Amino acid sequence: MGALPLLSIFMRKLKFILACIPALVLAQERVKSEADAILDELFPIDSLTIESMVLDLKKQDFLYINTLYNTKTLFSGRDFGVEQYSFFPAISYIDSNNFFLNVGSGYYSEVDPQWDFISFSGGYSNHLNKKKSIVATVAYSYTTFTEDVADLNNQRVSLSLSYRAKWFRNALSGGYLFGGNRSSYLSNNTYFNIDLLASKSLDISIEPRVGIFWGNQTITELVRIGFFQFQEVSTDVFQLLNTEVSIPIEFDFGKWDFEIDYTYAMPNALPGEEKPSNNGYFSISLGYLIRL
Repeated sequence: MGALPLLSIFMRKLKFILACIPALVLAQERVKSEADAILDELFPIDSLTIESMVLDLKKQDFLYINTLYNTKTLFSGRDFGVEQYSFFPAISYIDSNNFFLNVGSGYYSEVDPQWDFISFSGGYSNHLNKKKSIVATVAYSYTTFTEDVADLNNQRVSLSLSYRAKWFRNALSGGYLFGGNRSSYLSNNTYFNIDLLASKSLDISIEPRVGIFWGNQTITELVRIGFFQFQEVSTDVFQLLNTEVSIPIEFDFGKWDFEIDYTYAMPNALPGEEKPSNNGYFSISLGYLIRL
């Protein structure tokens, strides 16, 4: 098998799954099994962007078309030495009762085939209190991939709770992934909104964000029980995978919105893994809102 097909499979598995990194430590060999590591902000498929739109817009049906471009593609904040950009177009339908449907796809410059997946998702958002400061969102997504990879989760159920007070917003999200090697994740994102300009034709704002992501994984240890004998012991752990800080600046032209974002990721080392390097990259997104 050539280098390019191998790279394609490797990058695809890392799309949702944290790769195994074997390490020999004294008389034990730790092999981390693949654990799903989905970052909500990596995918515009069923992210909090839709949740915010559902509740900010008036009681009317809308169609929202958007695309996201990343100058660098990271997996759980990790850079695996392959320089590639990524591209995520998506279209969302939002009805007047706070239900939404979404179809999105992913393109990776160094993966063959480059169009890697199509994801379908749907969900519902609503306020939980009279002040409308607490919002709950539940979503389900199903993903089809251009190539079959064993144990890859293609379904996800997620739940998020967010609190908003003037310029402050905090969102706690959790999800369960299934269809392959089942996994779960938890993330918390804190936002600080700062308005720079507000006019009839243009609004400009920045919304710094601090995100923290946890995921579960299975660590398998081969413990020596004899001179040439080993016993396999598996342990499930749930731990911090990545912390990131982003500073986006958004330009809102009414129906059009444009955003430039710089994200700095600080991944946390896993058992048996060397300390990953911190990484930064830019993102550009463009969206168009259609009133139905």
